[in-house]
Amino acid sequence: MIGAGPSGLAASKVLASRNVPFDCFEAGSGIGGLWRYGNDNGMSGVYASLHANISKESMSFSSLAMPETYPVFPHHSKVLAYLEDYAASFGLHRHIAFGTEVTSVRPLDDGGWEVGRRRRGDTAATVKTRRYTEVVVANGHHWNPRLPDPAVPGAEGFEGSVLHSHDYRSPESYTGRRVLVIGMGNSACEIAAEISRTAARTFLSARDATHVFPKMLLGRPADHLVWSPLSRLPRFLKGPAMALLLRLTRGAPAHYGLPEPVRGPLAAHPSTSDELLVQLARGAVTPKPGVSSFGRDTAAFTDGSREPVDAVVYATGYSLSFPFLDPSVFAARDGRTELYLRTVPPRLPGLYFMGLAQPAGAAFPLLEPQAEWVADLITGAVALPSPQDMARAISREWRRHERTYVSTYRHGIEIDVRSYQRALRRELRAGRRRARGAVPPPSAVAGSAPAIEAL
Repeated sequence: MIGAGPSGLAASKVLASRNVPFDCFEAGSGIGGLWRYGNDNGMSGVYASLHANISKESMSFSSLAMPETYPVFPHHSKVLAYLEDYAASFGLHRHIAFGTEVTSVRPLDDGGWEVGRRRRGDTAATVKTRRYTEVVVANGHHWNPRLPDPAVPGAEGFEGSVLHSHDYRSPESYTGRRVLVIGMGNSACEIAAEISRTAARTFLSARDATHVFPKMLLGRPADHLVWSPLSRLPRFLKGPAMALLLRLTRGAPAHYGLPEPVRGPLAAHPSTSDELLVQLARGAVTPKPGVSSFGRDTAAFTDGSREPVDAVVYATGYSLSFPFLDPSVFAARDGRTELYLRTVPPRLPGLYFMGLAQPAGAAFPLLEPQAEWVADLITGAVALPSPQDMARAISREWRRHERTYVSTYRHGIEIDVRSYQRALRRELRAGRRRARGAVPPPSAVAGSAPAIEAL
């Protein structure tokens, strides 16, 4: 297992409950992944004031609810405390080697995987290798900052401060300055709103008009709509119904100085922020279109306007990265993953990916069911389709995906929660039928060598 964030913890919990021997490697000194503020593995982009934009009910694992005493949208410290409780409740810490970086995962000609690892900070000469029958990759997808490619013309000559939202921690350094936040995702919306309280000017630049959801709709957390009757409508009705609900509860985007989005509210990952809407209405945040170029202390925009700027925050998302895998083995080119049910690469037996699915709501509830399927595959309780059939299924899914979501890097792993859950249930039933009469693999036998590497 690679990683002890939410995905790695869910997989570890399921494997431990099945008595499947495994090793879990975590580069940091504690569990939690991105939810550990200041994580010493360098991969957390959590800032000081961050609260979850998903409700505690939607963020809970199926096997352990968040405490009732938590607020509806918990602070990041409470989410980490919940993950710590989850790990302690299922005795997961004893399976995790902390401060251990996985350096390579290499397929072997005769089957299995050679995994290289070292203590974080050690030299290359200290790398140790071990052979595993299976590897579960759970290294997350919000840790490798992604900047515009190609770079905005003139960016190299801009003399103000520049950072990616991954490195943003608090607004104090922006007091009295003219700040440009680039992006329109959740981080961009919340950071722009926070900075605007003390900055001289705050600009929020987005190439495309985006629907901004309030955190509460009709007196309930907006993410609860995923499980409401609205979510069961056909998609051609669900989109207009959601657009009408947003118009009734939030009003027209023009009320906030925002352009009207061309696409429906379900065609892109939702951007959720109450604070941004308030700061837009107050004039504390000025919306701008995409950046066309930078000057020494200015930014020009695609509408021909130009503004003086002292600082830039790129809230432009993250790249899907697997530094321990050679790109010739596996890579997420253009943000797309060629994975059967977002988990299995068809022609790489024994390699599994956890958490590479981005739903409109929280991912936590999907992780344990995904891990149960992976554990079933490892123990031989279910069997996969042929590589050819998996490749065809991936192609069909990509065609549906392209009809449903905008074609951007960010949406490469976007999924519909209900559709994914239905597909996983169907595959479990079909996999059991395929596995009838099959001999369990060696990794299913208690007492055998560890089958899973948790990185």
